[in-house]
Amino acid sequence: MNKYYTRACNFYYGKQSRNLIKKNKAFPLCGNLNISFNQLEIFIRKKNKIISKFINIKDIKSQNIELRNKIRKDIKKITSKKTFFNKPTLMGILNMTPDSFSDGGKFNDSKSASKKIISMINSGAEIIDIGGESTRPGSKTISSKLEWRRIHKIVKSFKKKYPNIFLSIDTRKSQVMKKSIKYKADIINDVSSFDHDKDSIEIVKKNRKKYIGIFFFKG
Repeated sequence: MNKYYTRACNFYYGKQSRNLIKKNKAFPLCGNLNISFNQLEIFIRKKNKIISKFINIKDIKSQNIELRNKIRKDIKKITSKKTFFNKPTLMGILNMTPDSFSDGGKFNDSKSASKKIISMINSGAEIIDIGGESTRPGSKTISSKLEWRRIHKIVKSFKKKYPNIFLSIDTRKSQVMKKSIKYKADIINDVSSFDHDKDSIEIVKKNRKKYIGIFFFKG
């Protein structure tokens, strides 16, 4: 049996968004008329393989009945009004790596990382995204153990220190996701669209709580 996952994409903003929604050419994101989308990326999981395809919302009715019903259920959730992230929200990035683009090596220890988190929150960040592995072009993949070792001290104490700040974990590895969720991570940010680790989607699905979300980036 195939499993399907739906991602909203191709976004519009402001006046253009409101006009498209009025013409039934786009759907509002989280009930916000100022942000809308008119395309979907459909992820299809067949055994241990994941494939994806893009469709316009007008093409939903042409999909097979199983997929069509799943998409409609997902769209209902995607478009329903949320009590969080219903306005532009700042995310602060903390790279606890030796080789990231702009700040590699600057925040590798807990003391400097904590100072950076406080600085970003004081500057208005409502989400702090923490990563322990660089995904810049040419970077080498590291083990889950090394990645977790780089970030675990900060992750373990984060929600105790900053209960009202969303904790995002930038990782492609299911074991890092699992451990982070244990310490109340709110968001899993996987730049591989869950292609890197076949267990990632199931880890997030099984452990999902009210505020856990998933970021997908392609290209």
